[in-house]
Amino acid sequence: MRNSYAGVAILLFACSSPTVTTVTTPPAPSTGDTSTSPPAGADPQTGDSGSTTPTTPTTPTTPTTPTTPTTPVALSHRRCGWIGGGDTVGEASFIANAAQFEYIHPKWYSLQPDGIAARNAGNTDLASVVAAAKAHGVRIMPLIDADDVDRVRVLINEPQTRTAHVKVLTDLAKTHGYAGFDIDYERLWQASDRAGFVAFFHELAVSLHAAGKELSIALPPITQDNHDNAYDFQALAADADVLHVMGYDFHYLGMDHLGPLAPLAWIDAVFTHAESTGHREKFILGLANYAIGSGYYTTARDALAQCVGTPATTTTHMSVCPLGNYAPGRVLSCNTASHGTLWFEDVASMEEKLKLAISHGARGISYWTLGDEIPGYFAMTQHYFP
Repeated sequence: MRNSYAGVAILLFACSSPTVTTVTTPPAPSTGDTSTSPPAGADPQTGDSGSTTPTTPTTPTTPTTPTTPTTPVALSHRRCGWIGGGDTVGEASFIANAAQFEYIHPKWYSLQPDGIAARNAGNTDLASVVAAAKAHGVRIMPLIDADDVDRVRVLINEPQTRTAHVKVLTDLAKTHGYAGFDIDYERLWQASDRAGFVAFFHELAVSLHAAGKELSIALPPITQDNHDNAYDFQALAADADVLHVMGYDFHYLGMDHLGPLAPLAWIDAVFTHAESTGHREKFILGLANYAIGSGYYTTARDALAQCVGTPATTTTHMSVCPLGNYAPGRVLSCNTASHGTLWFEDVASMEEKLKLAISHGARGISYWTLGDEIPGYFAMTQHYFP
């Protein structure tokens, strides 16, 4: 996820990026400081920060054929979404559609450089959002992120700092009446990050649970554990109430080439990994409500409106993609008059991914970010999670 402010997207990349066209739309696909993907040269599926030489594509990985989705166990926190910090479009969408959600994650806080304090980010405790949530029984779990990874490392590498930050978040949840917190601490792509991050997360879970609060996390989409990053699915799933897998950014704004945001077989591999934790019922699929082009970002709905002609729903790109040869499934792309080729999702491609995630036991659905939703999205989510 990336830093963003209403009407202006400030994007930080692990590699050099083209000039970004600023658009007055909901924020770019992240609430934190970078894309959900590992740094340039790393394997975006495993988090392996090894050789910078691209992997030679192999025989395409084909997703598991999903079985007819079984009716999920009666759980809450199945339909949720993220609101970008200060994003008035996303806030307005939530107020208008609050009945469609069970939980909501507005970006209201960001970690300070000391690794302890949490500053307000965006429209913290916005009265209209709080009132809409209360009126429709939606539980608020604000998201907290960090402007840069160094702040997170200050936090996780000192036991006293971890304990102090845990107290800050627990006190905020209690004094503001939140259901809990959603943790979005990204870009921890070093093996040395793991022990401290897992220890922090466990301590936070114990503290929040003792206060009757909940803990969720925004997780990068990793297909297997190479133990070279902070994101130990097994350990985190044991402590979390819910884990949101950010099922996007296989290709992201600022890369050296464009392509599908989330190839279907990649989602299959990510949720196979999630299922292997033994806590498959805790994982939620996060989907992309946005489109990317060359130095350009907008909502998926706006991208569709800009298409010249009928969008393509298939692609051969993955057969030559240096990031890996995953079967793409349904993928939307089209040419536009002003912004070249755009890549995005539609409701059918989202549903295809959701059905696959459910076949692995996924608990629910989320999306980045609220605002300008594709017609039919809410009906689709209600169908699978009534």
